[in-house]
Amino acid sequence: MRSVLMFLFVFSICCAATGQIVNTTDTANIQVYENNINSASQKLINSFNSNQGNDKIAEEYFNLAMEFVKEGDYVRAEIYLKKAIETVPDKKSSKRIAVYYRELAKVQEILQNKEDAAKNFAKASEFSVDKSQKQINSNDASRVKKNSDPETELGYLTQNAMILSNTSNSDEKAYNYNQMAYVNLSMNQTDQAFANYKNALTEVDEQSNEAIEIKSDIANLLAETNNYSEAINVQKEVVEQSYKVSNVQTQVKQMRQLSDIYFANNSTTEGLQVLKDAYNLAIEKANVMEARASLLALVNFYEKNKNNQEVLLLYKDFITNLDTLISKDNSLIDIKLFQVNEEKISQLEKEKVLKDELIARKNNYNLMLFLSVLLLLGLILLTVKAWSSVKKRNKQIALQSLRREMNPHFIFNSLNSVNQFIANNNELEANKYLTSYSNLMRRIMENSNNDYVSLNTETDQLQKYLELEKLRFPDKFEYSIYTDPGLDPDTVKVPNMIIQPNLENAIWHGLRYKDSKGFLSVKFIKSAGRTIVTIEDNGIGLEESRKIKTQNQKMHESRGLKNVQERIKLLNKINNSKIKFDISEKTGNESGVIVRIVF
Repeated sequence: MRSVLMFLFVFSICCAATGQIVNTTDTANIQVYENNINSASQKLINSFNSNQGNDKIAEEYFNLAMEFVKEGDYVRAEIYLKKAIETVPDKKSSKRIAVYYRELAKVQEILQNKEDAAKNFAKASEFSVDKSQKQINSNDASRVKKNSDPETELGYLTQNAMILSNTSNSDEKAYNYNQMAYVNLSMNQTDQAFANYKNALTEVDEQSNEAIEIKSDIANLLAETNNYSEAINVQKEVVEQSYKVSNVQTQVKQMRQLSDIYFANNSTTEGLQVLKDAYNLAIEKANVMEARASLLALVNFYEKNKNNQEVLLLYKDFITNLDTLISKDNSLIDIKLFQVNEEKISQLEKEKVLKDELIARKNNYNLMLFLSVLLLLGLILLTVKAWSSVKKRNKQIALQSLRREMNPHFIFNSLNSVNQFIANNNELEANKYLTSYSNLMRRIMENSNNDYVSLNTETDQLQKYLELEKLRFPDKFEYSIYTDPGLDPDTVKVPNMIIQPNLENAIWHGLRYKDSKGFLSVKFIKSAGRTIVTIEDNGIGLEESRKIKTQNQKMHESRGLKNVQERIKLLNKINNSKIKFDISEKTGNESGVIVRIVF
């Protein structure tokens, strides 16, 4: 009891001297980290500071977790693996998420958290792209769930071994063989366990820490089966190999395990010597924590043998070397450095959460702003569309008004003709005229609301109109209507009531004043995908017509021509068409007018 109190006193001095690097209330969980862990943690810090993407940060979390796995700190490994998974932005598209879940499940299985391990093996299976790996993860999920049934568990591991036999994944093969060995041991299948440990050993590098761990397990199994001589030989090999490839921490631990096997074999002298060598190596290599662990093992040995004098000498030696140990022990600096890095990581994580919240708020604000602008643009578009619709409707109303304006003019002239027939006591001609006139007016009124009519309808109306005018002026003109064979009269559309007013002008203001009988020609020609209407007469012409007209006649002609031009302008605006209208007087010896309409 006295020696134990003395040890606690000495150890408390050690803790105080190292600046409280370790917590004396939890000495069992003390870990000494290599520079690899600090290097990994620094890379994680750098990924935060350089604003690298979440995928990169997640990978650095994973790398740090794997360093903890190597050091046997599975609690911290679990923490950082969970952070790696949480950081992945889109798990479905991530190429690494299945690996993260699998490694987390392995760590949780080691920590005996079987329920979570099973869930995460299942998650790894869900996100695995490779079919073989998907099945392996699924088998491991089922295996962990069935851990109370070793035979079933071994069956899943055997399936995985068959799947892995077709791959070159040595790490997974070694892991699977180790798991099979553990299950063999739970079933007291020692020979099978040995076989699986040896299979695992063939899958790892002979000069690696993994090989050391497997050989150490083999040595323990040999000791448990009372094959002490063979166990000692294997563990000696492990110790020698650790000198070559491992750090002082591993070397001292393997030496203590060798001493335990010696003690189990009642080889006290050899075991004590190895334990002293382990303690001296830790002092020589300046590793406080391993020196402490070896010291504790020696104290336990001397107490069992009631050799308090040796205990006191050990304490004295430890205290004598303490200052030198602390000044030379880089592992203590590594521990402190990791604590600093861990605090930085924690702070950076909080800052990232705040930054992500700010970005999310900004994105929400931008989204709301975008939606508001989109809504405003939509309202403006609807307003413009409504305004355009109203404007178009107004143009259509104006067009209808102009078109209907032509009807009273035509009706007035026609009734004058009827009156003339009656005044001349020509009742038969008056009846004939009225009959033709009523047919024409019915056709015109039926199409009065249409902007366009078929060419067939238009030529029919023009034919009837010219027949009427021929009745009124039988000796003044002849006419012809020609339609290009390339024009389909049923499908080609022409503007309604645009051509007829020009025929009326030709007859009333040109041909009827001619001394001899004139000729009026209407042609519909197809040219370059367009329809060209040519109205040609050989009347007295524009200049002569203006000279002999009364003021009232001039006004009527001007209004009719203006009506046609206004309607063409409205049709072009409403339908985005390109109707062209041109009127010109003939040149040379022949008098008359040519009207050209292109649409």
